[in-house]
Amino acid sequence: MDKSISEETKREVFEIIKKHKEIEKVIHFNSTPVGYKYQISFTIYVDGNLSTFESHEIANKLEKEIDKKLEEIYLTVIHVNPIEKKK
Repeated sequence: MDKSISEETKREVFEIIKKHKEIEKVIHFNSTPVGYKYQISFTIYVDGNLSTFESHEIANKLEKEIDKKLEEIYLTVIHVNPIEKKK
């Protein structure tokens, strides 16, 4: 039976995410064991007015930051969705 990452590690991931003010919302957080580490995946919502490159650059930087700061994480996969900014 698979097990999830600890609540503490999950909290640390979300603390890193919160530092990125351009991320409006996070959904579908999942973790899967890979040996003694974990692969995590989730969806972020960013301003729909950003270019595809800009929005994916946010995700790429976040993936690298999580993988570097948290030893328990083997791989981070982020899906990016646009969200309409309220005026």
